[in-house]
Amino acid sequence: MWLRELRISNFRKIDRLTVSLPRGLAVLVGENNSGKTAIIDALRIILFSSRDFDSLRLSEDDFRSGTDYAPIEISCTFTGLTDEDEVHFQECLVDVGHGKFEMQVSAHIEFNKATSRCSVRLWGGETEGGSLPSTHYDRLATIYLQPLRDPERGLRPGRHSQVSRLVNSLTAEDQHEKFETIVKDANEKIRSLEPVKEATADINAQMRAIAGDELTQMTELTFTDPSFRRIIAGLQPEIEGLPFALNGLGYNNLIFTSATLGTLRRSTQFSFRSVLVEEPEAHLHPQLQVLLLRHLAEVALDEEGNEVQVIASSHSPILASQAPIESIVSVHEVEERVTTVSVCTIEMEDATKRKLQRFLDATRAELFFARRILMVEGIAETLLLPVLARIAGGCLKGSAVTVLNADGLNFNAFLPLFGTKRLSAPVAILTDGDAGEVGGDPSATAKGLKAKEANLPNLRVEISEITFEHELARSEEMLPHMVSAFKTLHPVKGTTLDAALGALASPDERASAFLEVFTDTRVSKGHFAQELAETLATTELSKFAVPVYIRNALEHLGVIGSGSQD
Repeated sequence: MWLRELRISNFRKIDRLTVSLPRGLAVLVGENNSGKTAIIDALRIILFSSRDFDSLRLSEDDFRSGTDYAPIEISCTFTGLTDEDEVHFQECLVDVGHGKFEMQVSAHIEFNKATSRCSVRLWGGETEGGSLPSTHYDRLATIYLQPLRDPERGLRPGRHSQVSRLVNSLTAEDQHEKFETIVKDANEKIRSLEPVKEATADINAQMRAIAGDELTQMTELTFTDPSFRRIIAGLQPEIEGLPFALNGLGYNNLIFTSATLGTLRRSTQFSFRSVLVEEPEAHLHPQLQVLLLRHLAEVALDEEGNEVQVIASSHSPILASQAPIESIVSVHEVEERVTTVSVCTIEMEDATKRKLQRFLDATRAELFFARRILMVEGIAETLLLPVLARIAGGCLKGSAVTVLNADGLNFNAFLPLFGTKRLSAPVAILTDGDAGEVGGDPSATAKGLKAKEANLPNLRVEISEITFEHELARSEEMLPHMVSAFKTLHPVKGTTLDAALGALASPDERASAFLEVFTDTRVSKGHFAQELAETLATTELSKFAVPVYIRNALEHLGVIGSGSQD
């Protein structure tokens, strides 16, 4: 079975929140302090028994501020139960119709002001106050990997090391004797060594001298305790012939995570197995981040009955870009309320989903962390918009705007993520109208994008008359700098163009002439934008040098104030 839904009320900064989780891997992404850790900790409260050393210790600070310690409510719904699960969790079942059941467990947490203590009441099923079977947690296995974890501690020899747990889960009861026989034999051989025999005799002689023959007890030196539990507690990793303690944190993190996953996958006695991991990217370089994520995704969807649900929180765009698109759960704080958007709940065609997956490289995946998003067609706009925003009187970075390059007209691949009950950050799209002339009819594609505004309240689509470069060239302040940048790339054609433009009367004529030469020359838009951005970076122009459609988009995103057209 797997965890389908988590509901939280009055926990830390969370007022009321429902989180839909996909089967297998779920990656909670969002900026710092958006609520990801609160979600993970809510799961720790309800997935761990109170006896577990990884369970969360609650305090008065965990109750939502301003509510006078209103009770914390947490509820989890599990689906995909087997017949055996239904028998074991029968007191926790919820009838969902058609002969199917889900398992629900809830927590009600109160704070006692007189004693400054928290009381936790757990129950199963729909009716509050119902009992929770004493064996409930016997069938649930969850391991929590904290952020900035110390993997050496988890790998260090001991009864609770991940290596010890893994070996124990792999060893049948009738195999214990094999371990013990080997160690007993080793002990005998070590005791027979002359230095050990002499040391033993010396200790016993000293003891007789101190306590006398009547009170002295014979001492033996042993290599290790020959009991199975003690033997496996002493196991530790060795990498390339060196102790694990000499490894870097990143590699030890991988070993620790591998042992953790191995333990869970081999623990077939559990109905539900999960890993809660904060910042799986900790101490890992980008390539290892990607490889670890792929492995987590594979383990989470093991079809051989060893499924482990992996719920990870991250603020790494690399992980967000490489995670299966349906695993993404975007966490945001909007108007002081924590909200989530689970991509698995968004209806979109398979072709669109595959296209979006391909486009979510490390840069575009920043949209899941963004407070404001500016989507553009290509590299030229991406390079020039920061300097154009400065000229217009604003700052993209200062306004927390993420510029997303849709690489042409691929906006529709991203738009399903936005709208009511989806990603609610303000979004602006800059696109070319591709009209035949100034004042002409925009293309069907441009008009179709503009029509999307009707159903997406957080979307603003701004359309140039013809193209981005043409719109910039219509500005009498901007055009000389564009010609200068063009001359840098093509000195001869640039000089000829400069002379030809001087003979034209209107800004629209000059813009059309510039665009014709620019297009015919097949100038690299990226190279041209680099040159123009370099020129504009040290040039003072008025805000009116920036095309109106760009200023409109910047105003929608709050980069510049209203009335910027005056």
